[in-house]
Amino acid sequence: MKRRNFLNNITKLSAAPILLNGLPLRSFASPSFLPSNCQGIGDRVMVIIFLKGGNDGLNTIIPVDQYSRYANLRPDIRINAGNYINLDTTLPIGDQVGLNPAMTSFKAMYDNGQASLIQAVGYPGFNQSHFKSTDLWLTGGDGTPANFNINSGWMGRYLDTAFPGAFDGPTTNYPDPMGIQLGDTKPSIGFHDHGNEYIGVNLSNQNPGNLFGLLNGLGTAPHGGVPASDYGDNINYIMGVENTTNAYGGRISSVYNNGNNSTTSYPNSNLGGQLKTVARLLSGGSKTKIFLVHKSGFDTHANQVQAGSTQLGTHADLLSDVFDSIKAFTDDLTNLGLEQNVMTATFSEFGRRITQNGSMGTDHGNFAPVFLFGSGAAPGVHGTNINIDPNTLDAAGNLPSTALQHDYRSIWKTLLQDWLAAGDDVLTGSSFNSYSKIAGLVTPGLIVPPECYNVTSVLPVAFSEFTAEYIVAKNEVELFWQTESEINHSHYLVQRSADGRNFEDIELVDSAGESSVTQKYYSVDDQPLPGISYYRIKSIDLDDSIEYTDVRSVRNEGGGNENIKIYPNPAKYDFNLVLTTEQEYDGIIQVFDLRGKIIKERSVRVTKGFNKFNLSVEKLPNGNYTVVLVKGRRNVASMKLLVVP
Repeated sequence: MKRRNFLNNITKLSAAPILLNGLPLRSFASPSFLPSNCQGIGDRVMVIIFLKGGNDGLNTIIPVDQYSRYANLRPDIRINAGNYINLDTTLPIGDQVGLNPAMTSFKAMYDNGQASLIQAVGYPGFNQSHFKSTDLWLTGGDGTPANFNINSGWMGRYLDTAFPGAFDGPTTNYPDPMGIQLGDTKPSIGFHDHGNEYIGVNLSNQNPGNLFGLLNGLGTAPHGGVPASDYGDNINYIMGVENTTNAYGGRISSVYNNGNNSTTSYPNSNLGGQLKTVARLLSGGSKTKIFLVHKSGFDTHANQVQAGSTQLGTHADLLSDVFDSIKAFTDDLTNLGLEQNVMTATFSEFGRRITQNGSMGTDHGNFAPVFLFGSGAAPGVHGTNINIDPNTLDAAGNLPSTALQHDYRSIWKTLLQDWLAAGDDVLTGSSFNSYSKIAGLVTPGLIVPPECYNVTSVLPVAFSEFTAEYIVAKNEVELFWQTESEINHSHYLVQRSADGRNFEDIELVDSAGESSVTQKYYSVDDQPLPGISYYRIKSIDLDDSIEYTDVRSVRNEGGGNENIKIYPNPAKYDFNLVLTTEQEYDGIIQVFDLRGKIIKERSVRVTKGFNKFNLSVEKLPNGNYTVVLVKGRRNVASMKLLVVP
């Protein structure tokens, strides 16, 4: 689909000042000036999962009170009564649904208060073309003439209005792209702003950990003399998308490499990989506000189910991957301490017809359910079961227009304001302010109060320099970093790694806390690891938000006075830590899991010469661990350990 003239000089709504309680937002740039109940709201994120192809809502959630009608309308593809999962028997009978048997993960999240369901979502004048309906969902449009050909995306308009000045490349206040897309190589119109510029970053088919190097390696010389034509507009568009991604390449690589995933196991699927990447980016300190990810395959015209075993088949496999991936993502965020910041939502361009077709499948329909996930999603079923009385269906087997219960724009408006703190001016800039909000979508107590509208996340520190240098004469590493400003800041942690991925704290350094002038900091690692070590500075705000510097590598050219190793590795029953040293000291051997929790610890007396210490791992779960030898407040060595069955 062509997106022409995106460079047109169109006045942006973001030029208007954003106000908080009648004052310019910049007056509240420091979190210390915000009301106490606004703390942390600026760190909230939305992850949107597009189920491409048109998900069959009726075989996803089955109306329990109308099961006989459902079975008659779908004699060959129905989910048998003994196979579906009762979601919530405490609801009124008209609201009770049976879940597809592949949705065990959704049921688990629902029971844990981390999932909700919104019934019969769509828009007036439903369009049953994949391309046009997708276009409408992403632009905030519908089937009426006034809203049928919108040239900008609702996510782009929201970001453009809420974060003015954030799209000219990385800045101190906005180091990350505000929108990131994964899972589809075609840049989504959803991230086109008021001027029809694509303001997201597309990571599809990219390795975020090596994005900067990849882009530099593939970059081409700028095109000169672009013609003033449709062809020229398209060339400019491609160059603009490429330049946007390239501008953030170094930052994305740094954030990804600074982050990690917990021990949560994701499905080995494209969607699982996308969500795992999002979790790692957030763990690394990304301030991106909206992530758009994709799952294809829902155009189930034929062989939607397995004949004779309708709980199996293509549709079941799709649903299993979607909800298993979302549960893994939610569990991962929980383990990382980030789940409370993230709202996840699904949508599909349309549902399927109520009646089956002659190919063991379903054809294009209209309304479909939307699902929400996270502690911010108020658990429950919003709306009631659709009426599938055959006498109300049209000749094709579709629901009448009166079956629409929730306009999708009301959902996005509610989440933008009650979850992401968009004020009425931002909603107007997003073209959503004329729609009604839906009560009860966001968990009570987590709904953004009006005094916190338009609160944004402000990085606690503006780093301007970070160096790490090995001093041969002293056999130590000297670290220096400099900041240009500090806001409501707590402290720094100097971190070291033997492999560039698993970092350990080696020193805590207090910060100035509040400063608008240059601050300089100095630290020494007087027990550097043999070989190459990696260092970074972890910045921690008073509200526990974090940021990292880039990583610096240092080679220990002297090797130090310690010779340390562990064996056997992998270990099944126990392992030995052996070292040769010229010093005597009291030490501690610590074993950390991947979440940084100490799960085994032993005090040791290190003597001059050869030392050998044995630790049992027989009762530890299989997996990766880090073994650390501590001397005083310093880590002498850090080594990876694999425990096997």
